[in-house]
Amino acid sequence: MTPFSRIHGALAAAAFTVCTGAAAQAPMPKLVGEYNLLSSTTVPPSNWGYSKARVSIKQLDDHHLLILLACEWKREPKAVCGDYFYAQWRDDGLYLQDMNTFAMRLYFDPATRKLTIISRGADARQSVRHEVFGTTTAPLVDTALVRRMKREQSNADSKENRRVFGPYTKWDYQQNRIEFQRQDLTAP
Repeated sequence: MTPFSRIHGALAAAAFTVCTGAAAQAPMPKLVGEYNLLSSTTVPPSNWGYSKARVSIKQLDDHHLLILLACEWKREPKAVCGDYFYAQWRDDGLYLQDMNTFAMRLYFDPATRKLTIISRGADARQSVRHEVFGTTTAPLVDTALVRRMKREQSNADSKENRRVFGPYTKWDYQQNRIEFQRQDLTAP
């Protein structure tokens, strides 16, 4: 006959398996969409922010997103401004690629659908830039941002980048998790 403690342990293990299985199947929060810049600030105050920007987030497969950023600098509007990032959904959250993301953090509030990007500068003042984006359904019509968005999409699709870095499905996604605001904290 099995001792009570073994049955209790087996039940606890089964409950843990059921709970972790349910967590593993949790759907990815709905980030896919278009986001317009709402604000761009720096600490200490400077003109190292964006005068305008747009983020486009696209679903690539069940586990990967592509995040495209097209922007215009306040201090130098004609300078190149844009980037792209891949993100991977795993059991314990959504992670940015480990390549060139060490100085930034992303936060997403599912209740308000606001995306916040905080970037640490490499300048002598050690500036911190804080951008807030809100969802939009309006088409992108600004010619500079349209051109820059196309360039970032082209960079993300580049065969040369794929040859050098490998496919995004093989990249490391360990260091930089996209943080989600807990909805239960804001609920009445």
